[in-house]
Amino acid sequence: MRGGAVRLLTVVLVAVSALLMADATPPAAVPGRGDACGPRQGMCRSRLPVAPGWTIPVYRNFPITGSRTVTDAVVVVHGDLRDPVATYVGMLKAATAAGASGHTIIIAPAFQTSADRPGTHGARWKSSGWKDGDDAVHPRGLSSFEVMDEIMRRLADRSRFPELGHIALIGHSAGAQFTQRYAAAGQAPAALNGVPIDFVVANPSSYLYLEPARPNLTDRAGAPFTVPRTNCRYDGYKYGLHNRNRYLSQLSDAQIIANYTSRHVTYLQGDADTRQDGLLDTSCAARLQGRNRFQRGTLYFDRMKARYPGAPHTRFVVHAVGHDHDAMFGSPEARAVLFGAPLKP
Repeated sequence: MRGGAVRLLTVVLVAVSALLMADATPPAAVPGRGDACGPRQGMCRSRLPVAPGWTIPVYRNFPITGSRTVTDAVVVVHGDLRDPVATYVGMLKAATAAGASGHTIIIAPAFQTSADRPGTHGARWKSSGWKDGDDAVHPRGLSSFEVMDEIMRRLADRSRFPELGHIALIGHSAGAQFTQRYAAAGQAPAALNGVPIDFVVANPSSYLYLEPARPNLTDRAGAPFTVPRTNCRYDGYKYGLHNRNRYLSQLSDAQIIANYTSRHVTYLQGDADTRQDGLLDTSCAARLQGRNRFQRGTLYFDRMKARYPGAPHTRFVVHAVGHDHDAMFGSPEARAVLFGAPLKP
């Protein structure tokens, strides 16, 4: 065979091989203007404008400026350690395993603090504030929930993502605290006509209660709820509706309750998340919700269903999994909620 023919045959074989492997590998991230796309396949780092002259980093696989390929979106919020890269990679692995990475944009925002050295124009929060929707240290007056509002509006913009039909906001641990409170108070979801949003809350340390009653943990007959006799300010925000921050104060108690009980919320709980680890909230307000993350989530969900039986809230228990975001994201339960993968009984 002549050299030219050999070269032609080689080109054809390479092309065929690439086509055959296309569904077996995640798509390479598409760079956009100002993006940093490193050697890791499927990930770019962008700067998202969140206020005049201020940005935050976001990690993603499709351009945040828009794409006609995207039909679904998953926004995943990091935990207390503020590692958006590990959070993003775990979610991309889950999307790839579900066969959804080719049409699902995954966005992992980074809510930085001064310890992260965000740069001159990088927005930053207190380490205890970003997860609650508090205002930033710089720029002043920018709630972390307003950042999520901006992300939601971008995704629902038909001029950017004309084929997008579903958004999921998910967080694990501190990211789940963010997600649960945002589900109750987030303002953008109410304005996103035609784009359904699922809020997925995985293993948070605490929950926002919509009432002053808490479980009676000394009662072995099923933990009936009562208003506790305590000097602990257990019903102030972020645990209750009193003394809310600026962002949440824009809504009345009734509006927050109406929001939360009408939005699609899924509670994902690892039944082995019962350890008293260094990241568990041990404040008096959190302890009144339960002894560990699994008990707190179980009691909270049961109470919500008892008081608001019509609320579109569901709960899945991920067996033999503790406080591990990779294992939670990669579970069959999470893939069913996030990507519509079939959940076997």
